[in-house]
Amino acid sequence: MASALVGGVMSPHAAADPPPSGGVSGDVPYNVYTHGFLSTPIVGYHTTDRGPVRRIGGDPIAGMGSWPKTASRDGRFLVVGAAVPAQLHSYAIDRAGRLHLRQSASLPDVPVGLEFAPDARTFYVTMGVTGAKIQAYRLGGDGVAHRIGAPRPLGLPVDGLGTVAATPNGKSLIVGSYLLHQLLRFDLRADGTVGALRQRLATGSGPIFPVITPDGRHVYIMNETGNSVSGYNILGDGRIVPTGRPEQPTGVFPHVPAVTPDGRFMYVPNLASPFISVFAINRNGTLRALPNAQAGTGALVPMPESASLSPSGKALWTLGQDAATGTCILQRFWVGHDKSVYVDTGTLVSDGKIITMAPGC
Repeated sequence: MASALVGGVMSPHAAADPPPSGGVSGDVPYNVYTHGFLSTPIVGYHTTDRGPVRRIGGDPIAGMGSWPKTASRDGRFLVVGAAVPAQLHSYAIDRAGRLHLRQSASLPDVPVGLEFAPDARTFYVTMGVTGAKIQAYRLGGDGVAHRIGAPRPLGLPVDGLGTVAATPNGKSLIVGSYLLHQLLRFDLRADGTVGALRQRLATGSGPIFPVITPDGRHVYIMNETGNSVSGYNILGDGRIVPTGRPEQPTGVFPHVPAVTPDGRFMYVPNLASPFISVFAINRNGTLRALPNAQAGTGALVPMPESASLSPSGKALWTLGQDAATGTCILQRFWVGHDKSVYVDTGTLVSDGKIITMAPGC
């Protein structure tokens, strides 16, 4: 599979390139849900890797200051954490992609991170600018989430602004401690609750948005204020160790990344740069920088902040702020091909996990 991301005119050989290992056909429809950090609605779109982008409509109100938003892996539910007020919203996704509110529950602190476990029903919410905690939830078949276990403190008063990822084997939870510049590893118990803190490792400055390769062998975290990526290997016993290579430079303020289904490439959007940083992932977990993918041409182009790959792994979707209007622009890049989409979602301020992919029902 080619590694380049290009926006422009479709390549005449697009159909010949197979999806990455683990992907599905690019003709399968799916839904893309967007929001802005300073906007209240969730704006959804129905599309395929190659097809037109159709707005779903409805645009439910989820509240402002929403950093985290994640869909269940089966595409049936969308869960959103809102800061104003601090609430957890869960929605059922119907066959047309429309969202139906199933629950709005108060949270004890500002939600920062939210990710599902591999079982597609357990998820974890990190809360708090300081004195952060992790709460485990179980999502029922009706779309209502229930707390499981007590909140787990990250451990120190200055632990905060933690974003989260669960390992594919469901045994560890990885959390970035933004203020302490550390990567934390917690045990996950068989019932889904969060167990003991096992490791604290040094990162670059402002670690945020950890991402784990599909095979569970490597984890990377974006150093937002360090403008770099730190890489680690996950050993068979769950321990995390640095890859041994220096941090890889990115653009300004790297944010929500995406890794291809075959674990060979990582795409890092940058909150304050008009391009996506592209890396090849070596077998030993080290990264090799590839040419950046530009979000456009000219003086004022979108700065892609949040990225998500389609189910096939052949289309990368980004949401980023337009430098001229301030609204969030949805773009589609073909992995190894030559096509893009440019949609003004009308939402405001790109900050957080503001784009979410959900498989079509």
